[in-house]
Amino acid sequence: MTAPDIVISVITVVRNGAATLEKTIASVAGHRCPGVEYIMIDGGSTDGTIDIIDRHADTITLWHSEPDQGIYDAMNKGVRLAKGRWILFLGCDDELAMNLSVVLPLLQDQHTLYYGDSYWRQSKRTYDGPFTAAKLALTNICQQGIFYPRQALDKYPFDPCYRYQADWVVNMQCFHDPAFAFRYIPHTIAIYNDTTGLSSIQADPVLEQDYPALMWRYFPWPVALWRSGIAFGGRTLRKLGWKGRPPYTKR
Repeated sequence: MTAPDIVISVITVVRNGAATLEKTIASVAGHRCPGVEYIMIDGGSTDGTIDIIDRHADTITLWHSEPDQGIYDAMNKGVRLAKGRWILFLGCDDELAMNLSVVLPLLQDQHTLYYGDSYWRQSKRTYDGPFTAAKLALTNICQQGIFYPRQALDKYPFDPCYRYQADWVVNMQCFHDPAFAFRYIPHTIAIYNDTTGLSSIQADPVLEQDYPALMWRYFPWPVALWRSGIAFGGRTLRKLGWKGRPPYTKR
């Protein structure tokens, strides 16, 4: 009997995540199915994370441990190791919320990013329905709810210069590229820990600097004019002492 074709690669990147990793792994074990592999990329943990990974060899298909240049460098490593036609990223303190056997039949077009909702544990809300260009310019799709076709991540790897929100830039690039489409799946894909998720609790200073240029590069001009104008005004007000939220963080 031949091994099943790998359709989905679930990738978790972790460094010193022993306090939460076991629950994440258990959620994948409970929702995986034939055609799904689980890859763990460790950044050189020293807190017992490796022992947890070793204990779950029956769930984890492949793991790798070495120091990295940050979360997005680790994600790029995971993509290079993955065999799946679609890739789902799950944080080391997040949980998979639905059985992947439900998703598999929906993944038909290898140039489409299929995305669903995520449940935000701390704020107790479901985030965030279908996205238009205007909505994507305002806020990002939660990465834990996106099944990326590997062609998209081969073409647009994560840029580690965006320390906290490189996935938003990739989504902008794919949205702009006519070779790719986005399709909403009306399911809750993951439970996201918005208490510790980096992009939900702090802004990315490089993205703040590049935000207006990104708007003009990847969005229709009415959206770019609207969002870059708001960003410019907000930046000016913050220089004068205003403490409001920047326009490029998750709501």
